[in-house]
Amino acid sequence: MVKAIFFDVDGTLVSFRTHTIPPSALEALRALRAKGIKLFLATGRHRAMLRKVEALFPFDGGVTLSGQYCFAGGQVLRSNPMPPQAVEELVGAAGDGTFSCIFLEGEDIYVNCVNPLTQQFIVDLDIDMPPVRPASYALGRTVYQAVTFLDRDHEHLLLSRAPHLKTTRWHPNFLDVIPPTGGKDKGLDAVLAHFGIPLEASMAFGDGENDLSMLRHAGIGVAMGSASDLVKAGANYVAPDVDEDGLARALEHFGLL
Repeated sequence: MVKAIFFDVDGTLVSFRTHTIPPSALEALRALRAKGIKLFLATGRHRAMLRKVEALFPFDGGVTLSGQYCFAGGQVLRSNPMPPQAVEELVGAAGDGTFSCIFLEGEDIYVNCVNPLTQQFIVDLDIDMPPVRPASYALGRTVYQAVTFLDRDHEHLLLSRAPHLKTTRWHPNFLDVIPPTGGKDKGLDAVLAHFGIPLEASMAFGDGENDLSMLRHAGIGVAMGSASDLVKAGANYVAPDVDEDGLARALEHFGLL
């Protein structure tokens, strides 16, 4: 019996086309809540980037920054920042403006420089552009995650200079950078432990490679139709796209609606 469901945001719960949760998904969330199922966001976003989503539905908590910062009921359940050495490597790679990088702390968000890839990211997620600060500002600070705007042909500009970082990609134009001990699967475990819910009673939805560890780990993993073949292969079920009522249709498939 499913007792907890985790939803990736961009491309899963929220449409890239409309920048909101489809009506069918909102109706499904309300029906699940009426059944007593716990509902959580599981995203690479910072919580400050979730205000529009949280205004649409009162989730029970969140796995944010790809599992590095998790919360429920005003309580922090997991806090897993990058080790100082990893931050130093990231700053060294991005410090000369070779690529644009958004640094995500517990409260603060900033970017070292802005380029067309950064601007497109802001449009796609329908969020505000962070203030510009030099990459060196991050030294000695508590950084949980970074978004590095590097396509696959240029990711070596980071990977060759940062052996102590873990990266995951959910978009062709950028890499998420997290601690070596990071991942949405770790965040899922922290939330389930807090609520005393067994892993086998969990379900997760996602569409990006940063969701893969979570989809493989949860009791039931559902990939959206827009996911890559790699992500689909790691899921138990493939749903239609978010704009095709994929979330609601998958929940109906599993008898939850």
